[in-house]
Amino acid sequence: MSLNVYDNVAQAWDFVENQMMSQETAGEKVARQRLKEAGFRPGFAAQAEFIAHAALAVRAQSVILLGGAQILEAMHLTHTLGSEGQVTIIDTSAKVTTLATQIFKSVEEESTVRVRIVNASGENYLPRLNSMDYDMIVAAGDTSNYRAAYDSAERLLRRGGELVFSDALGFLNADSKGGLTNPADRSEKATFLRQTLKQLRDDDRFSSTLVSVGTGLSLNVLQ
Repeated sequence: MSLNVYDNVAQAWDFVENQMMSQETAGEKVARQRLKEAGFRPGFAAQAEFIAHAALAVRAQSVILLGGAQILEAMHLTHTLGSEGQVTIIDTSAKVTTLATQIFKSVEEESTVRVRIVNASGENYLPRLNSMDYDMIVAAGDTSNYRAAYDSAERLLRRGGELVFSDALGFLNADSKGGLTNPADRSEKATFLRQTLKQLRDDDRFSSTLVSVGTGLSLNVLQ
């Protein structure tokens, strides 16, 4: 691939992200700003929209967002889930869950989708949830979130449900040295993702693919 094509791809990524940000609702723009002010990195607009569209495509009614301060992703989902839909935000950061509670309280009349916010780790909380009661699990942030989501996915997801890893290329961890695009990056997250994405590809329970939305999405449909 020529350097010109690489430049065009980078420009295309910026173009799509800017387009998606311009289409965010007033509530989503406020949430993005509040996340920044609180010291969190807001999710990519194109990624949040892709996740919401994927949920729409599988007619999801119940989605788990585990880690990574996925408040924007949750807001996008409230526009695409059905009237009886539910989004469960699970995060170990009390600062994240407090902010999420404040944000969704301010917009609760705009959607009939129920938003459940839990301050806990996935490892401790996911085993408490009902089996085969969810259509999608989106894991982000620390490696422990990906591990807990993978370990629980077969039990929690309905058949045809989807396990999603965001930042699947490992760019966003503090010690990243290029993530999966740099074979020399041996940081904890990059090493974990290399191993786990291969494991998912070889796992007969899932149909898996990797797409370059945001900083990479690993999409894994339960067969």
